[in-house]
Amino acid sequence: MRALVLALLAGVANGLAAPRARVPMHTLVQPPATVRNTYWCVRHGQSTANVVNIISSDPVVGSAIHELTEVGREQAVAAGGDLWDQLVALDGAADLERVALYSSNFTRARETSNLVAFELSRRAQAAAGSYAGPPPLRCGLLGDLRERDFGRLDGENTGAYDEVWPRDAVDPFDGTDGVEPVAAVCARLRDAVDLLERRHDGDHVVLTAHADTIQIFQTWFAGCDVRTFASYRFKNGEVRRCDDAGECLPPAVPMKSQAGAAA
Repeated sequence: MRALVLALLAGVANGLAAPRARVPMHTLVQPPATVRNTYWCVRHGQSTANVVNIISSDPVVGSAIHELTEVGREQAVAAGGDLWDQLVALDGAADLERVALYSSNFTRARETSNLVAFELSRRAQAAAGSYAGPPPLRCGLLGDLRERDFGRLDGENTGAYDEVWPRDAVDPFDGTDGVEPVAAVCARLRDAVDLLERRHDGDHVVLTAHADTIQIFQTWFAGCDVRTFASYRFKNGEVRRCDDAGECLPPAVPMKSQAGAAA
C-alpha cells in the first residue's frame, strides 16, 4: 500500500495537475465559493525544533519554546521582503492599510509574523522616503492556524511524517496514532476563513503558520484534492499567494523522507 501511495504522489509531482475533489470526499468541508480578500500563506522560519528534527505540535509546548534560530530570523525578514515585492507586483504598490497579518500562536510562527511586519514597515518607510512612520499594521493571533496535532507522534523524530503522509494521501479522515485528520484541519481552516471574511473586505490577509497547515490550506482553498498536499511543501520562510483556481500552486514534487531534514 505504501508503495502505491508513493507512486501516486510521484505521479502528481511529475507534472499532473492536482485532481479536483471527488465524490468519495463529499463529506469534507468545502472552501467558500467566493471570498472578499486576497489570502497569502507564510511558513515560519527555521526553528530550534527543526534543527533537532523533532515534531512540535503541542500548543502548550510550542507556544512557549521552539523559537526561531538565527537562520530562521533571517528567513522571516526575507519573507517580509518577498511579500512586499509580491504585493507591489500584484497591485502596483504595497498599501499597508490593506494588509492584515495573522499567525498561529506557536512561538516560531509568532516570531516570524512579527519580523515580516517589521520588514514590511521598513520597506514602506524606504519607499516613502520618510521615517515618520507608516500606518500601523494590523497583527493578530488565530488559534485555527496552529500546527497540525500529531498526537502520539508529538516529540518524535520528523521521520514519523514518512508514515503519516502516505496515509493522508489515501484517506483525509485517517486519525491513526491520534494524528489530527486532514479533514479536521480543513474544518478549522474554514472556521478561520469565515471569521476573516466577516472581519475584512478587500484586504491582503497574511497567514503565518506551519507546513502541513498551510499546505492543506492552499490545496483545500483551491478546490484541489487535499490528499495531495504533501506534494506542495513550503520551505521555511516561503511566501505564497493562494487562490481558488489553483493557479498559484507550485509544481508538485515527490514526497521525500523527513527523517533527517532540518526544515
